[in-house]
Amino acid sequence: MSEQIPVRKERIVSVDALRGLAMFMILATQIGGAPIFKTFVGLFGPRFVEATSNQLTWANQSVTILNVPQSLFIFVVGLVIPFSLGNRVLRTDRKTVHLHVIFRSAILFVLGMIAGGHLLSFDWNKFYFYNNVLEYIGIGYLFCALLVLHSAPKAQYAVLAFLLLLVWGIYLFIPAPGWQGDRYSQEMNIGIYLDQVVLGRHGHPFKGNWTAVLNTIGQISNMLLGVVVGHLLFSSRPKPQKTKVLFLSGLAMCVAGLVWGFFFPSLRNCMTSSYVLQACGISTLLLALFFLLIDVWGYSRWAFFFTVFGMNSIAIYMMAHLFKFNLIGDIFVGGLCRFLPPEVGSFIQAVAAMTVMWLIIYYMYCKGTFLKV
Repeated sequence: MSEQIPVRKERIVSVDALRGLAMFMILATQIGGAPIFKTFVGLFGPRFVEATSNQLTWANQSVTILNVPQSLFIFVVGLVIPFSLGNRVLRTDRKTVHLHVIFRSAILFVLGMIAGGHLLSFDWNKFYFYNNVLEYIGIGYLFCALLVLHSAPKAQYAVLAFLLLLVWGIYLFIPAPGWQGDRYSQEMNIGIYLDQVVLGRHGHPFKGNWTAVLNTIGQISNMLLGVVVGHLLFSSRPKPQKTKVLFLSGLAMCVAGLVWGFFFPSLRNCMTSSYVLQACGISTLLLALFFLLIDVWGYSRWAFFFTVFGMNSIAIYMMAHLFKFNLIGDIFVGGLCRFLPPEVGSFIQAVAAMTVMWLIIYYMYCKGTFLKV
């Protein structure tokens, strides 16, 4: 095992809270029947809806409220890899650690096929392969964990730089065969072409808004940036110094991503390197803020809502894919909403669905039941 892996027994609460924030934003914008952001915006009328629509639509491929949560979630997975592997290395032998990494990656990949690929429908015609965040996490975790186990941090920085440049080089020098248009077009690009060749009709159903196979490199880079920040977070540096470096690192990533974006467009559907840097820069700034408030200054009560989600994130993510919590929430507020304006009723229904989800996870939290993969 690499002797460079940092080991720390103290749990950093801000990491759980940040993971919970990512999950809350995913639930509030994408799955589970609790579109809190969209319905909240609707309370202020059509002009406000129009003014904020670019933040809540998949058509916008830049860094937005809708797009960042997935990158934040993947970033946090990478963030804890040095900590979790460091402790596991102390408790068990080399072979067991490797088997754990492989097993966890496989389970995450299968859960992704269930959540986003309709695997449990047992209908091959409705099955979509490799289009869910858990599948990317499974692949990314396998790559990053093995890299952490078998290399020093400096080597990991070099690999990260190589991957970011690799994506740029592929889009810059390898156009989609037969395509004469924009190499980043949502109609056709090298990423879409690879999906058609590799995945065929079982690729992502939202053609043009997402590319899968080539995005793997960007997703791994996203997680590896989390690993790099994790080395700092779980180091022996004083907390004030960590906070300062986290803020500066996040700001540097955002600036680097913005500047690179002039030459290599920041596109979520292609997971371009400039997008990855911007999204991870925002993630690092959020981590710095959470770390400062919770772990340095000791203000943790405000984050309890997010912490509950964060400590059982996989459980609620799978539940939100498998169940429609808006139907459960309507049992309690459906009658009331009939007497309210449609915009108000929609917002209350979204809040009710989110409340049901949180209460289920809170019950599991109180019972000490945590789904760990």
